[in-house]
Amino acid sequence: MRKGCGNIAVFMTLFSCCALLPNDVLAQDELLLATSGGQAGNDLALLFSEEELFISASQSTQTLGKAPAIATVISDKQLREMGARNIFDALVTIPGFGYSYLNNISTESDIEVRGIKSRMEKVLLMIDGHRVNSPFFGSFNHLYDEFPIEQIKRIEVIRGPGSALYGANAFVGVINIIMKKIGDVEGVTLKGGGGNNQRSHANLLGALGDNGAGMVLSYDRLDTNGSRRFVPADAAGARGYTNFWRTTDTAYLNGEYGKFSFSGLYLDKQRGTPLAITNFIDPGTTRTHNKQAYGSLTYKDRIGGVDVETNIALDQFWWDANWYIGFPGFTTGHPLLKNQTWSGEVKARFSPFEHHDMTVGVVQDFQRQYDVVHTVNGVDVTSAFNHNQSAKRKVFATYLQDEWTAFNALSVTAGIRYDHYNDLGNTLNPRFAVVWTASDMVDIKLLFGSAFRAPSFLEMYEINNPSAVGNPNLKPEKMQTIEAGITWKINPNYQLSSNLFHNLFRDQIVQGSPLSINKSGATIWGVETELKSDWREHLYGYLNYAWYHSRDKLTQSVLPDVPRQRFKAGINAGCFDDLININTGLRWDGQRPRAVGDTRAPAASTTLVDFTVSSTKLVRNLELSLKAHNLFDANVSDPTVVAAGIPAGYPRPGRTIMAEASYSLK
Repeated sequence: MRKGCGNIAVFMTLFSCCALLPNDVLAQDELLLATSGGQAGNDLALLFSEEELFISASQSTQTLGKAPAIATVISDKQLREMGARNIFDALVTIPGFGYSYLNNISTESDIEVRGIKSRMEKVLLMIDGHRVNSPFFGSFNHLYDEFPIEQIKRIEVIRGPGSALYGANAFVGVINIIMKKIGDVEGVTLKGGGGNNQRSHANLLGALGDNGAGMVLSYDRLDTNGSRRFVPADAAGARGYTNFWRTTDTAYLNGEYGKFSFSGLYLDKQRGTPLAITNFIDPGTTRTHNKQAYGSLTYKDRIGGVDVETNIALDQFWWDANWYIGFPGFTTGHPLLKNQTWSGEVKARFSPFEHHDMTVGVVQDFQRQYDVVHTVNGVDVTSAFNHNQSAKRKVFATYLQDEWTAFNALSVTAGIRYDHYNDLGNTLNPRFAVVWTASDMVDIKLLFGSAFRAPSFLEMYEINNPSAVGNPNLKPEKMQTIEAGITWKINPNYQLSSNLFHNLFRDQIVQGSPLSINKSGATIWGVETELKSDWREHLYGYLNYAWYHSRDKLTQSVLPDVPRQRFKAGINAGCFDDLININTGLRWDGQRPRAVGDTRAPAASTTLVDFTVSSTKLVRNLELSLKAHNLFDANVSDPTVVAAGIPAGYPRPGRTIMAEASYSLK
């Protein structure tokens, strides 16, 4: 605890020094902001919402402050300067977001949003509006947890429901990664680096052509042995070390020709796991090999005053896991399967009346699970002892949204979406938002929305597993959310925002024991507050705090394994006429309560500090960086249930240090 407090003290000293800059420096920066127009002004004010374009909340271009959602935008410049290795290094800086292992196995990771812990199936991840959650898991954690940042233009994040526009999985949040297109990339950029844990990274990003006829291509390769953390006792009482090695290949293509555009992505990830799936020390046998690819073709046109967009896409997902089991007569298990999704969407945007912008759309998905195979101890047991089943799902959806600008200071957004699943039935999800610009300095938002999450093929069709059995009679999870938010632009350099929300969570899907079932759900109250500062182009910072009060509706107990409080802070400072850039961030999570019946003390609070120093001006077209994640090598473990047999919890990675160089050929 003393070490954590010391880390916070060091961090806050640096933050305070920058915050107390002389007034003449701040005045000079205000002049710079005032005189920078067009795109230069947008790039300069990276943190203040009025300068950020945002499309995910309504599928129309808006400034973040006017968007009908509680949302955050993280730009490519911020990603570089904070030293983000992947999207999750950035997401964990957002109020209310967290990242951890599951509480019963370490083979998967969780995302925590607003007091709810999930296997990432309750958050929708999109790339340029294309959803990538797999039908089997319903989530994206097996492939996208280390998605590289070099080809990203910005990340748009909605905290709260998004099913009224995006359907399933847009439950507690929506993440939309906006990739770089023609006009965002000049020439070719080569990047390479290495660090401890035998970590190596290489990236190639390039562009050909120009707007209207051109393409952007990128390729990324990551290799690491992972941080070997000591485990004092596994489920059998044995000592050992984690074995979380990873190898990831990511390729991306975006092309434009006239009114047509195409985007394609391919991910290939092999990795170990901190512990075996049975919570034994892994002898090096465990390996998961997951792949995902998609191609998406879009046509946009304006016909008679109506903006029309049509899209057709094909997704392919491969899951190949070689588990070390370690039981007598059952040493290894090797389940495999494939998912395929064909999807199509047609949407139109028009203004039927003055001050009204309407969006209407139709969506059709065809999902298929096939080639489900299971091998045990090298013997094919598919016909007698398979792990899951072949499955098909058809989804039809239609949505309607009206954005009404009642007058300059008031806008009202109302929408509704209808989804029909051939295996689950129908669901209807409305949304309503009022955004009031009370003054030039204050924006107020009142929001209501409902959301749903369809059960995954894993939850419905898992078989022959003594610890988890699927249930084809599961109902979708449901959520209703009421939110109120206020943003106050204190002066040109500071902005304070705060929001209050209430979630009513119903029909929660609980996997295991062993049958997957729907239970009553939970209620969650929460407050999120953030202070942002922007003094000049390379001098900005943030402080945010989140507090949650959650209750299981059946037991009235606190939801386990998620901290009730989170505090985060970060600062970026350009030094020596911006020759050197320094960025540091801190994340503090409060104690995490245990589940009902677990008499152990709550899991301890944690403090993590990241630090990056970089330069883009030492040599023309060359960028150098040195990154340290978990700078003070904090010993952090994620809480486990008693049945997991790991009383100390799953250890997170230790200090990671990496040096990188990037050179642009323009």
